[in-house]
Amino acid sequence: MADVKQDLYGLEYSSNFTISGLQEADINLNLTPAAGASGTVFGTVTDGTDPIPDATVKLFDSLGQPFQHTMTDAEGAYTLDGVPAGSYTVSAVKEGYLLSDAFGVTLTGGGTIQANLVCTADTSLALGAIAGVVKVNQLGVETPLAGVKLTLMDALDTAVAATYSVADGEFAFYDVADGVYTVLATAEGYRATAPMAATVLNGSIVNMTIVMTVDTRTYNGTVSGIIRDQNGNAVAGCFVGLFQIVGGVETLTAATKTNTAGMYLFGGVTAGEYLVKAKMEA
Repeated sequence: MADVKQDLYGLEYSSNFTISGLQEADINLNLTPAAGASGTVFGTVTDGTDPIPDATVKLFDSLGQPFQHTMTDAEGAYTLDGVPAGSYTVSAVKEGYLLSDAFGVTLTGGGTIQANLVCTADTSLALGAIAGVVKVNQLGVETPLAGVKLTLMDALDTAVAATYSVADGEFAFYDVADGVYTVLATAEGYRATAPMAATVLNGSIVNMTIVMTVDTRTYNGTVSGIIRDQNGNAVAGCFVGLFQIVGGVETLTAATKTNTAGMYLFGGVTAGEYLVKAKMEA
């Protein structure tokens, strides 16, 4: 059988032109080297025994970047054509199956390589998920809120899972069995507008946004300490005043007395600049 001829230079073409009368057309073309012959990767995707139809097969280049993909047919077979020479990996996946191990292939010009892939079924992938983002509403502006504890409660009000929101407010529960759930959000200094209900059906995915507001009762600081005399002894029954400084002016905002250990505590202290003064009368 005769060798298949390969292009040395690729096909080039000129712009359209018109000849009328005795005109002489001067048409010059610059040929460029033809692209190197491309290769083919083919194979089957199975669960180890039976073929897996409609699986996604993806080819990655030597840097791990996606290059090309296709789907398997009814027999689990696939073909990836037009692949330039080089080193690649190929993997397959389908809903309900884990991603196959990567199969390494190295193609030369016009080469063909078989890569059979195995995907393992994972029953947990048939379970559902609940995901979302937590935000705080302050003066009508919503921003992500991190560090919020999210508790997943089942229909019997039993806690079945817990997690925390991350820097961008996102959270996720996975491997969630079908059922009706409630997501509770708690964070010091904040309160949720309401518990969020979620129903997982046939392994569905539920997305939600939880909006919290500042709890003015708890979104405040505290000021505490111990009052001692010149000998380092605790002073009981000592007057202690909390002064707020605004524009250089001191204003007494709260007063208390120390206990038998000389301790004092102010709660519900709002944001601002303060100082503490203490005195003891005879």
